[in-house]
Amino acid sequence: MSDVFLGDLPLWSDPNARTVLEELCVKHDVPMDVLEELVGIQRERSGEERAHNVYPRIEEVLSECGQPNRWSSGQFF
Repeated sequence: MSDVFLGDLPLWSDPNARTVLEELCVKHDVPMDVLEELVGIQRERSGEERAHNVYPRIEEVLSECGQPNRWSSGQFF
């Protein structure tokens, strides 16, 4: 799990936005913790000119969620 703080982002800090986000995660069968981990990865790498090893880290997170073929098939991207 990423240790990156997400509480300053509107989707996490605004209760109404958070509710919509959670509903969308349920609707599209995306675990909230996976989304949080992916956003955390993006934030960790956002200041880097080249996001070194970002794709392997994303693949690792998606594989850990238990359905790697579904995620990597492009269904969500």
